[in-house]
Amino acid sequence: MLLLGAQQTIAQTITANQIGNQGGYTYEYWKDSGTGSMTLGSGGAFSVTWSNIGNLLARKGLRPGAKNQTVTYAATYSPNGNSYLCVYGWFTSPMVEYYIVDSWGSWRPPGGTSVGTVTSDGGTYDLYRTQRVNQPSIQGTATFYQYWSVRTAKRTSGTITVANHFNAWQSRGWTVGSMYEVSLTVEGYQSSGTANVTSMSMGTSSGTTPPPTGGGGSNNIVVRARGTNGTENLRLTVGGVQVGAWTLGTDLQNYSVATSNTGGINVEYTNDATNRDVQVDYITVNGSTRQAENQSTNTGVYLNGACGGANSEWLNCNGYIGFGTTSSTGGRAALETKTVAAEVPAPRGVVSKAQVFPNPSSTGRFMVQVPAGPAQVTIRSSKGSIVQQFDATGPAAVPVQLDAKPGLYYLQVTSPAESVVTQLAVE
Repeated sequence: MLLLGAQQTIAQTITANQIGNQGGYTYEYWKDSGTGSMTLGSGGAFSVTWSNIGNLLARKGLRPGAKNQTVTYAATYSPNGNSYLCVYGWFTSPMVEYYIVDSWGSWRPPGGTSVGTVTSDGGTYDLYRTQRVNQPSIQGTATFYQYWSVRTAKRTSGTITVANHFNAWQSRGWTVGSMYEVSLTVEGYQSSGTANVTSMSMGTSSGTTPPPTGGGGSNNIVVRARGTNGTENLRLTVGGVQVGAWTLGTDLQNYSVATSNTGGINVEYTNDATNRDVQVDYITVNGSTRQAENQSTNTGVYLNGACGGANSEWLNCNGYIGFGTTSSTGGRAALETKTVAAEVPAPRGVVSKAQVFPNPSSTGRFMVQVPAGPAQVTIRSSKGSIVQQFDATGPAAVPVQLDAKPGLYYLQVTSPAESVVTQLAVE
């Protein structure tokens, strides 16, 4: 009877959502629909079966765990549909959900384009950052990032050194906060399947800090940038070779690389979509600052109804800002670091028959052709801040006196029928 009781404790089967402690680890079983069960084995071992579920999670691990955790496991894994076998957890301050995926079912998560790779534990993992908006989390319904490392070749046994992944994420400017959880997890989504984790143990290792993409070297480049949406992808090339790639946040942050590559420096926006824009404040090359609005090549700014121009911090379309070479600047001499109270993206608009003349102007005086009806005229600096704004009624040629220093500006005329964007030049 005592032996039977011990066996029952080791082989406890769970069918209802539950969190607890067993075998020296915390465990969790959760599903929202369908049928399934989780059986707890000795130590870190467990098995799970599921059928026609909406979403399911079965895990064993540590709360909070450590940033130098290692997870060594062996499993048989047979998903039918969408599922992951992974190390999974959360950070707090800020709250982030993370996945280090070793195997998957019918769909390789998370979709989209990788922003880089990290080599760890005998394999290569693609790196991604996604965002969940108003979704369930450990802090209730919230908007938060997900960090992903997804192995390029599936496996179902081995060691995962989480520090290598955390270091890789941090090297791309992604904040790794305080540990909340690290666990070996089987997750399923609208699928069926079985998984048997025959062994799992956790240790510690500080890992190896991966060199920045590009292999390290004598040229240290910092890109200061942000996205308006927080899902924009930006990459840095030197001499035509990618040396850095990041998914941007909505606050200006510094993204750093060290590379031995030499040649032309381009900062490129690669995943334009509705409500996405990128602001590149400046870059530094070996400590020397190069302001984006001083550069003569910008293929991604939206001007005059098309993509391409110069002297702007904004990338509204897929394209790049050229920052010269590793040995010389690409535009006018770098200005001092600036303080901007509020900056907004350069406006997009629809080209119409509206006209501005003269353009360029040596006096700052322009005549703006306003279409029929009420309209609002807005002039912005190359950084996107509003310089002048007023209401007008057309059809009429409306005089504008722009008392501003020489440079490039954006004129936007907005009426009920259309929005017109034009570049103004003050000489």
